[in-house]
Amino acid sequence: MELLTDSEKKIQDYYDDLWANEIYQKNIDVGYHYGFYDKGFITFYDAVQNMNNYIGTLLGLSLEESLKILDVGCGVAATSRYLAKKYPNCHFTGISLGTEEIKLAQKRQKEQQIENVHFFSRNYTNTRFQNNSFDNAFAIESIVYAVNKKDVVSEISRILKHDGKFIIIDAFLKKNPPWNPFLNNLYDLDLQKRAVPTFITLQEIISILESAGFSDITVHDLYKIIKAYYFFGGFLYSFIHLFSSQIKRLIYPEKISFDNDANQIMLGAALIELLLGVTKKLGYYSITAKKI
Repeated sequence: MELLTDSEKKIQDYYDDLWANEIYQKNIDVGYHYGFYDKGFITFYDAVQNMNNYIGTLLGLSLEESLKILDVGCGVAATSRYLAKKYPNCHFTGISLGTEEIKLAQKRQKEQQIENVHFFSRNYTNTRFQNNSFDNAFAIESIVYAVNKKDVVSEISRILKHDGKFIIIDAFLKKNPPWNPFLNNLYDLDLQKRAVPTFITLQEIISILESAGFSDITVHDLYKIIKAYYFFGGFLYSFIHLFSSQIKRLIYPEKISFDNDANQIMLGAALIELLLGVTKKLGYYSITAKKI
């Protein structure tokens, strides 16, 4: 992969360090997403699978049709592996900056014996795929990590076929700062904890999509069905594991060697994002756009 900018290297290190944590590796088949807590889905695992099925519906996947799908910023590719198993006639390709993430995805793919998915450590601003290579593409909580969102959207437009769908599920601001000093400080702290270069507004991403040649843009506000994550899936989950790991250290100091940095980061970030969400500063949306 080409040389990374300082911001991109920070993102790569953040996720590689996160997945080096043994607790998060236990969720390799769920991934690192919010999950949709609607229609009776109350566990984190079920909520994430509900989210995966929602993405499959937006992509128009079926058992009969054969489509080439790009997972833009795939991480450990839990969603692509799930959809690849569910739709064996479709072929999935996942790309991510995280070298360790891709190694984990490839290792788990072999263990699960999934043939119709492949993973590459690549930058989604320069994928090196040919023009018009993919039928559809999706980006789950990954566009936010792009230093220049325009570069990502333009690259996806280049490699999508005519009428190809681009599905984005991510957090966007309702209005740019400044807000009050307290919320401004929380916002800056969240960027630091998540290694996010910057959030942009919902209207800005829509304008970027239009400028890159996308039309028929549909937006759905998903905050109501993901807000349970902030407490149950994020804050409470991170708190329980952080607390339990500290207890283990006290009981078995000679046996337990555990890095709590990831849990501390997740605990703080989940609480901050809960506050930004309930104060209606940060929203969470699905966006469907079609390449003209």
